[in-house]
Amino acid sequence: MTPATVAPALDGPSPIAGELTALAVGDRRHTERVEAAVDDDDRIAVRTAPSVADALPELDDVDCFVGSYPPENGTGLIERVTEGTIDLPIVLLVDEGATVDDGVRSHGWLDWVDRAAAIEDGDRLRRRIRSLVERRRLAGLSRRSLAGIELAGDAIAIVAPDGTVQFANRGFAMQFGYGRDDLAGRSWRTLFTDDSVERLETAAVPTVADGWRWTGSCTGRRNSGGTFPVRVRLGGPEDGGLVFVVEPVDTDADAGDSS
Repeated sequence: MTPATVAPALDGPSPIAGELTALAVGDRRHTERVEAAVDDDDRIAVRTAPSVADALPELDDVDCFVGSYPPENGTGLIERVTEGTIDLPIVLLVDEGATVDDGVRSHGWLDWVDRAAAIEDGDRLRRRIRSLVERRRLAGLSRRSLAGIELAGDAIAIVAPDGTVQFANRGFAMQFGYGRDDLAGRSWRTLFTDDSVERLETAAVPTVADGWRWTGSCTGRRNSGGTFPVRVRLGGPEDGGLVFVVEPVDTDADAGDSS
């Protein structure tokens, strides 16, 4: 059975590694199978409970659920998933030939593995648990990072490898005369004059590609068409994207300093 996972796959080792706790919810036969399957992985601790209600006092320390499908009577797991009251990642052991309902599939962090395959090869279940939890942790880290950028005093924009803006905080958008959500998908080149774009492409971007940071003066172009002088700090991650930090230049202050 092909697993359905909402989160994107990670290439290579996960950047969010560490120990995790899985809660196996179900009857004794199910929970013993889960314990046996992950027994060889000292990074996964397994707790067991006959129902979600029984486990509620411990949920703060749990990273994911491991349940059964079709659901066992009385566990309350699938019902809570369908109601949208469970936000933790869930891995389901699914009987061969079973079809997971759309209401369950709509859960934001869901994966499943064939029950017989998981029992025969415990590494399949271990990989699914680790992968799903680590992607969830990475997503949480990304949200916190973006929130930090939004609160930063600097005007910051993150640009994808294809040159389009992925994220711009409010300070950045306001400098260029846009709403914060209006810049997503727009080329960074539309935010500068032609001369500045040429300078950035020939001097700044290659510098960043070589692993350095670049700082220099440019001319920004506002949504209204007006231009204004800015100081740009440019860096970027290894994937070829760019991070712009833009600071407006106070021309009156500069003139006073130079006199």
